[in-house]
Amino acid sequence: MNNSLTLRHLRYFIATAETGKIQLAAEKVHMSPSAVADAIKNLESILGIDLFDRHRYGVILTYDGHRFLNSAQRILNMVDDSIFAFQNQKKNTEGRFILGASVSVVGYFLPIPLGQFEKIYPKVKVNIVENSRDALEEKLRAREIDIAFMITSNIKTAEGLEVETLFRSTRTLWCAESHRFAKMDKVPLAEIAKESYIMLASDEAESNANQFWKMFALKPNVRIKTQSVEAVRSFIARESGVAILSNILYRPWSLDGTRILSKQIEEPIPTMNLGVVWNSNRSLPLIQQQFIDFLKQDSWRF
Repeated sequence: MNNSLTLRHLRYFIATAETGKIQLAAEKVHMSPSAVADAIKNLESILGIDLFDRHRYGVILTYDGHRFLNSAQRILNMVDDSIFAFQNQKKNTEGRFILGASVSVVGYFLPIPLGQFEKIYPKVKVNIVENSRDALEEKLRAREIDIAFMITSNIKTAEGLEVETLFRSTRTLWCAESHRFAKMDKVPLAEIAKESYIMLASDEAESNANQFWKMFALKPNVRIKTQSVEAVRSFIARESGVAILSNILYRPWSLDGTRILSKQIEEPIPTMNLGVVWNSNRSLPLIQQQFIDFLKQDSWRF
């Protein structure tokens, strides 16, 4: 057995962690399920730890697996950043632009890609303006900001704006490990409506949630409203309720180290979409287009 850690190990491990199933991970990396499973076992042997708990529905990261996931992602980010830098050869590019971002984006999505981008383009200055989606749209039309990186799910009328959705994140049910939903493969929305619900109230999360509840003629039993995702995790871990949130926000552990599960929902809940928006009446300067191209990479995404 090969005892050398390779980038292949890391890519297969990350794909498995993100999908929760060997079969889905294999499809994502275009390999056979047996090749992915063997690579994961080999990686666990090299590290001397269990990265996943196996169960009938798939796999769940262990505590050590979650810690190693952060390291694996950083390693691949460094590799992909280097490839991007050499392919573009723009180290001497200079300039500045104003980037608008909504609250959730600034708090959970922006720091990683922006930090990586600034390492590749050290002579480019990016100024950040945080605001609501509506305000950012108005600032784009007024040319007070150059680009906006934000949740695009609710942009219905984009007059004067160009919208490019970069990816769509599935919404899942979050519950405690001991919750009755933990043993279910898929959870019906009608059953979720019977439970105490923790409502995230920041960055249009509440209005988005109310829309999909209304689609199925149901209403959540809201016990707690909070603008903090960490508070949502903590309340769920302490069995105070459940929540439906985007997978991109999901972490399997609360701040105190208690496990949180992510379960599929039976009904087709709309995705949370994240992307870039700019004024369609102006052409993007090269450095702004390069920033958008960088955001399209998979390497920085959680």
